[in-house]
Amino acid sequence: MKIMSAVDAKTRFGQFIDAAQREPVVVTKKDRPVGVFFSIDDIQDTIWGEEAKTADAEGYLTAEESSTRINALLDADD
Repeated sequence: MKIMSAVDAKTRFGQFIDAAQREPVVVTKKDRPVGVFFSIDDIQDTIWGEEAKTADAEGYLTAEESSTRINALLDADD
């Protein structure tokens, strides 16, 4: 996981965003971690993963929900 100071993140914002596309970036202030920046893909994967765990715990996904999620994943690769 990459670590970047808040000053560097502000000064080199383009590099900051590029880095977050590859891996989460921990932002520090006065050498203390104050936040983490994730790419939207990482967040979507996490949200979908949690939704899948919930659905599995409940024992089902409807056919429509399954189809929608599969299509979204296929479209994301384009």
